[in-house]
Amino acid sequence: MLGMDPSFKPGEKLHSVRVFRWHRVLMGIVLAVLAVALVARLLAPGYIHRAINRRLGQIPGYAGHVGAINLQLWRGAYRIDNIEIVKREGKIREPFFAARRIDFSIAWREMFRGKFVSDILVTDGRLVFLRGPTDETSQLTADRRWQDVINDIFPIDITHLEIKGGIIRFIDTTREPRVDIGVEEIEVVATGLRNRPSGRGEIFPAKIDISGRSIGNGQLRLNAKLEPLADQPHFELAIELKKVSLPALNDVLRAYVGIDVSQGEFDVVGQMAMQKGHYEGYLKPFLDHVDFKNRDDENKSLGERMWKGVVVAVIKLFRNSETKQLATRIPFSGDAESMDVKTLRTIMNGLHHGFVAALPKGFEGTTHPDATNSKLPPMAPVSPKPASGSKPQP
Repeated sequence: MLGMDPSFKPGEKLHSVRVFRWHRVLMGIVLAVLAVALVARLLAPGYIHRAINRRLGQIPGYAGHVGAINLQLWRGAYRIDNIEIVKREGKIREPFFAARRIDFSIAWREMFRGKFVSDILVTDGRLVFLRGPTDETSQLTADRRWQDVINDIFPIDITHLEIKGGIIRFIDTTREPRVDIGVEEIEVVATGLRNRPSGRGEIFPAKIDISGRSIGNGQLRLNAKLEPLADQPHFELAIELKKVSLPALNDVLRAYVGIDVSQGEFDVVGQMAMQKGHYEGYLKPFLDHVDFKNRDDENKSLGERMWKGVVVAVIKLFRNSETKQLATRIPFSGDAESMDVKTLRTIMNGLHHGFVAALPKGFEGTTHPDATNSKLPPMAPVSPKPASGSKPQP
């Protein structure tokens, strides 16, 4: 035909038109998916926020609220900001639990091993136990209800837990003076919480390491090994509290013992193991260079002064003359139903370490003198932290 390009092929033009149309369709699908994903991303935080607040409101006797939800889909995570759980009844102003931030994320390092588990990071968490004159003015329970809440909020097994800047407080308003003690600057690293024993025959797949600073600037450290999925509790732990200033505990001493001190330090070490429903362990408390002379002693009643004199006399009787230290070993054992503290043995130990030989401050490596096969890990040294007041602040 006159004027037609001899290289022109009608089939090629039709093919180009079809490819262009498919490109437009594909582009439209991609844009639609992206639009749906964007809308879902914008709406999901609000939906999750409402769902979590609704679940927290179902805790018997308590009410909960979260401030905001932040999704980070690229790492399979979401973050809860400003969570608070309070008791519904009574006039308790202290929240039972609060945290500035809780971050839930998928543990990608475990995905390559065929495990779908999660990590949790809690920042500035605060747990407050309170004893009042009635049940309505007390909050002392922390049972399986809280584990159920965690499972509902993030229903993936937790394998790694970290807590930074935590605080645990105990308040007793039934005593005079009012007791307010606790541990602050708590750091927790817990691993293997939901793993089964490995193929290497590992008895305790989970490890927990806790450190913190107590009232009186004491240095707290706890190491534990456990089997989370055992039919009955199965664990071993070692705890150490060092260099607690006794004058900072005067409110506690007045409230529960009826005495106070002007100087001295308190240390305690202990170990415990539990298996097949039975546990046994020991505590070794130490009082160093205690002085009971206070300026207000003359203003105390005759009964208070007589009682303090009896306590001072007993402490001087039990105190080691060389080390100026009062110490004893307190063995205990029991099961889920009861505890047996060996009182007579504790007194005999105190006399022995006061008159015969000073009690070593270190760990014994066993929970019981006859249980030589119950070896526990040594405690790592704790670096001292500067004091920031005599009482933890909320």
